[in-house]
Amino acid sequence: MSTYPMGPGPRPVVCPYCLDPIAFDEDRLYVRDETSTFVRLDLTGEHNPLRRQDALREAFQVCGNTAGMPEHYLPAPYLTNGEPLTVALVGSSRAGKTHLLASMIGEVERGALDAHGLKAVPLHADSHRAYLDDRVLKLRAGETLAHTEQTDFAEFADGLLVSRGGTTRPVVFFDLSGEDLERTGRVTRFLAAVSAFIFVVDPLRALPLPYLDAVRERTKQRADDLGDRSFGTVLDRVRHDGPYVDAAAAIVVGKSDLIRFEPAVARWLTAPESARPSARALRAESRDVYAFLRHHGGPAWLKPFADCARCTLHFASATGGQEDAGGFPQGVRPRRVLTPLLSVFAMCGLLPGADPQEVGL
Repeated sequence: MSTYPMGPGPRPVVCPYCLDPIAFDEDRLYVRDETSTFVRLDLTGEHNPLRRQDALREAFQVCGNTAGMPEHYLPAPYLTNGEPLTVALVGSSRAGKTHLLASMIGEVERGALDAHGLKAVPLHADSHRAYLDDRVLKLRAGETLAHTEQTDFAEFADGLLVSRGGTTRPVVFFDLSGEDLERTGRVTRFLAAVSAFIFVVDPLRALPLPYLDAVRERTKQRADDLGDRSFGTVLDRVRHDGPYVDAAAAIVVGKSDLIRFEPAVARWLTAPESARPSARALRAESRDVYAFLRHHGGPAWLKPFADCARCTLHFASATGGQEDAGGFPQGVRPRRVLTPLLSVFAMCGLLPGADPQEVGL
C-alpha cells in the first residue's frame, strides 16, 4: 500500500457508533500505549509538519457523546479526509461474512485496486496490521476463521483510506454476528448511518439442491425458504427514501464453489476480475444471480433487491473450496470477491469513470 498526506479540517461527519456529528479536534486526541490503553496526545509543542502528520496518522479522537454509550474513539484520519463510506456485511453467523471480508481486504492489500484507478492505505496502521494478522493471513494460510462473536458495542473490523485522483475517502467495514444483526437495540444503532450493505447469502440455507444435502448434514444446517432473518431486521432498521432503502447494496451468493458446476455460476465464477466491471457486465451478472436465486431459493432470499433502490447481485467464493477438518488443506483461492466491493464503490461514487445511477440496478 502507498501513503498519502492527510488534510485536517473542521468539517463534521457522523460518528459511525453513536450517530452524533463529530469534527476533528486536536484537543481530544489520544494514542494507544504498549498495553493498548488510550493516553492523551499533546501536539501543542510540535511544530514540525512531518512529525505532526506522522503523529496524526496513528492518533485517535475521543467522541464527546457518552450518553448511554461506552466511551468510544475514532482514528483521526477518519475525520481529516473526505466523506466516510461505511460498509456493513449482513448475513447469518455461518453465511461466510468473515471469510468474505478477509478475502476482500486480502485482495486490496495485494494491490488489486490499482488496476481500477484506486489506491488504498490503512485508515489506522496498527489496527489494520492486527486485522491482517488475525484474519487475512490466517485465512490465506488455510486456517478456518472463528465466527464473529456477539458484542454489546459494534466496532468496525477494519478501515482503509481509498483515493482516486486527488480525492481520499475513509472506508470502514462492519462485520457483526448474525445474532447481533437480528437484534434491534443499541448494538445495531450504527446501521442508520451505513452507506452500503453487502448481503451474504449462504447457499446451504438458500438452495435446496440435493447434492448439497451431504454438506448440510456434515455442517448441521438445513435449507430454509424463509430467507435470512438478519436481512429483514437490517432493512427495516435503515434509512428509506420513499419506499426504498437509501443505501447502496450488493447481494453476494457466498461459498459459490459449492455450486460451481451450475452453468450460471460457472460462467461468472471463472470470469477474470482484472477488467473494471462495466454497468453492462454488472447487469448481466445480476440478472443471472437473480434468476438462479429466484428459481432455486425463492423470493425471500431476494428481499434486499426488492427493498433497495440500487442493488447488484454476485457469485463469489472467499476460499475457492470446502473446509475440511478445521482448515482448507488445498489452500485458499478467492474467486470474484473484489467485484461486489467494486460495485459498491461505483454506486457510492468512488470508482473512476462509473456512473452511480447506471451501476445501481
